[in-house]
Amino acid sequence: MKSNVLFLILWMLSLLPTVMADEARPVYIEITQTSSLDYLLKWKIPPVMVSGKEPIISLEHAGCKMIDGSFQSRQLLLGRQLYQCTQPDVSFKVHIDYPDGNPALTSLVVFTSLTSQPQQVFSGPELRVISIGPKAPPASVVRQYIQAGVVHILVGMDHLLFVLCLMVIAVNVKRLVLTVTGFTIAHSITLSLATLNIVEVRTELVETLIALSILLLAVEIINQRRSPSHDSFTWRHPVSVSSGFGLLHGLGFAVVLQDLGLPETMKIQALLFFNVGVEIGQLLFIVAILGMYYGTTQLSPYIAAQRQRLIDLGIYSIGCCSAFWLLSRSVLLLP
Repeated sequence: MKSNVLFLILWMLSLLPTVMADEARPVYIEITQTSSLDYLLKWKIPPVMVSGKEPIISLEHAGCKMIDGSFQSRQLLLGRQLYQCTQPDVSFKVHIDYPDGNPALTSLVVFTSLTSQPQQVFSGPELRVISIGPKAPPASVVRQYIQAGVVHILVGMDHLLFVLCLMVIAVNVKRLVLTVTGFTIAHSITLSLATLNIVEVRTELVETLIALSILLLAVEIINQRRSPSHDSFTWRHPVSVSSGFGLLHGLGFAVVLQDLGLPETMKIQALLFFNVGVEIGQLLFIVAILGMYYGTTQLSPYIAAQRQRLIDLGIYSIGCCSAFWLLSRSVLLLP
């Protein structure tokens, strides 16, 4: 695998806004049935939302009407509405209307009724109207959690850059398969343990260590770049390294899944399919990178001419990004 093209791709990805690293929090919408005919709608919008661009959230049902108006916080990130219906156990259409278009935010709607288990609906940025009611068929749970896993890995820039570093260190396809497999197995273990509350680790610490893991791989690549004879444990045993760090990244995946919540009647299934979604997203990313690699080989004369600059810029860019994440997240650990 030619390193010059991979470094070019790495450089392009590392220039994406650092503030969006692992910002996978959805627009959170909660509908609670407070009595047989009354429903309380509450929502929380991620603070990354630009002021003035916040979505307008409302419920639609022919037999229901809003009875207390709308209240929002000064920052427009929190809100609540009370609805009264003419019949019990209704299903709603949740409207999420963005004044200037959705800036790639996902949404999570949680419905809690008096007569059934809570229902969660996770949806992508393209869905502006979400149907939800007292009962959720198993097929919808499968779809929602697979989609949640795919979306999380594809918007988590720190996880993607870590996988990209693994691809560079793996060197060839055989070692790449083994390295990514080790990473997959390891993060699946800790994802399950943390989501089921068997293992608990502070979120800020996990995110800080994830940034450190990327920085360490970037340093390894820089050292090998400076000295081709560089022969460290990372280069000799990439599968062991990816597995070790995979345990850490699994805890990061668990943070998102814990925010989404697990349906009481399908906990294990939802956990399984979220993990399947993560693997699908990871595979899509790797395939896309390899596709870009083979596609850009047509530009080899230009890339060869710029090889030294692209390699240096790519590696140092990802090192700077991970160092920035490490420092900014470390601050959160202070008392």
